[in-house]
Amino acid sequence: KPALQGNYRAAWKIEMFIDTLAGPLKLPQPNDIFTIATTKPFRTGESFQFKMQGSNIDKNRAKSDLDKIAVVPNPYVGAASWEPQNLFRTGRGERRIQFINLPAKCMIRIYTVSGNLVKTLRQDAEIDNGQIAWDLVSKDGMDISYGIYIYHVDAPGIGEKIGKFAVVK
Repeated sequence: KPALQGNYRAAWKIEMFIDTLAGPLKLPQPNDIFTIATTKPFRTGESFQFKMQGSNIDKNRAKSDLDKIAVVPNPYVGAASWEPQNLFRTGRGERRIQFINLPAKCMIRIYTVSGNLVKTLRQDAEIDNGQIAWDLVSKDGMDISYGIYIYHVDAPGIGEKIGKFAVVK
């Protein structure tokens, strides 16, 4: 066999998990203690140092990331095969679209092309959650019809984004 060539280095994988038996989820706090268990002992002189930094929002990057907001699928096709089936009634399952790449806190207003407000959605989530699902039901509780819709995302302190999506029968 030919000799292996190149630079090699050892790598470690650390996985964090949520202890669901410990009660409601708590975010890490100052002076919390984490325990790391390994199946391989450390060698003499080996050590690990971890530095943690709290999450934050870079306002300039958040403003430029507004351009990444999108609706999927777009266009929405009325009989999408990927939608889950409803096992308790006949016909197709729940209709829905996703607004993705959203800021942590924002409001989405959906309008018809004639300017009528269809629905208002609010996002008030953790920093790493950037999507909202909408079931295509209006504020009046009725299924929306096919056509073009305009959405307006208002993220306080960051900016605004206006876009459109289509619903095809």
